[in-house]
Amino acid sequence: MKWTIRNKFVLLQPMSRTKTKSIQPATGTEAAVCRSGIFQFSAQQRFTNGCVQSRGLFWCKSGRGSFVVDGQEYPLEPQDLYVLPWGRKISYLPSATEPMFTTHVHLVPRYRPGSRWVANVPHERGEAGFDSPDRRDAEWPGLGGVVRLRLEADRPLARLIDYAVRWYLQSPRDEAEARALGLLLVREILRKAAHTPVPARSRPEELERLLVQVERGFLLGPRIGEMAALVGRSRSHVLKLFRRHLGVSAKQYVLARQLQEARELLLGTTLPIAEVGKAAGLADPYHFSKLFRRHVGLSPREFRAAQGPFAARPKPSRHAKVPPRQGQR
Repeated sequence: MKWTIRNKFVLLQPMSRTKTKSIQPATGTEAAVCRSGIFQFSAQQRFTNGCVQSRGLFWCKSGRGSFVVDGQEYPLEPQDLYVLPWGRKISYLPSATEPMFTTHVHLVPRYRPGSRWVANVPHERGEAGFDSPDRRDAEWPGLGGVVRLRLEADRPLARLIDYAVRWYLQSPRDEAEARALGLLLVREILRKAAHTPVPARSRPEELERLLVQVERGFLLGPRIGEMAALVGRSRSHVLKLFRRHLGVSAKQYVLARQLQEARELLLGTTLPIAEVGKAAGLADPYHFSKLFRRHVGLSPREFRAAQGPFAARPKPSRHAKVPPRQGQR
């Protein structure tokens, strides 16, 4: 069901904001990720944060709703990525019938080198770290105020945001990693904002919803029938969507995502080969090795030996086998 927001939405013009301190253009070299997570809103779940001291990346993966920043309301639909301003007052208004499932990343554009990195962001005046001299905003060209972008689930920026969430929720975290992620995210966001998309042929919303579902559930190997039920269409319609817009079958797309996950785990962890297959959604070791060789050209073991980063004896893996559950924040 479609949900219509009663209030009229304003145009997404950069909002005039009074700045008490000079803001310099950002290169990303001093940025750091300080918080990230996922959140499934319920229909009646509305709340407000009074003054959030971060640049927010707010990505709606599914569902609908709206939010209000500094008195202005903005629509929220699947695959909307909003870049939110520093010091914002924000209220969340989920749909009554399709409340949004969202991902968020909090970036501090200028986190002073040498200061102690803290994995949190003040959301209210008076909270610990509020107005800290170690944390500052920066000017992002083309990204003043509230900016709405569109983000496809299989693009590098989308996967980088997903990784930032998994890193924050599942890893021990440290400052070097937070700054490295901050640099990558800032530069990808600036590229995204500077890029003018070609309006010739956009993906249907149905396909975007399916890609989000694959991204959330590829470990379970979603079937065509399940995808068809998600969008309320026939199996043949789903097959045509993938073929027409992505050039591959739905099954091939899911498998490609599983093999990508396997490659990342082979290079980034010391999980045994069989465990890598399980973590990527391919539980049968023989089947996993056969598919990997067919599509990559090497066995999983050969691929790790040829491209892995471990020149010395590897340390035990800290990779969490279970992905974050829906609703963690």
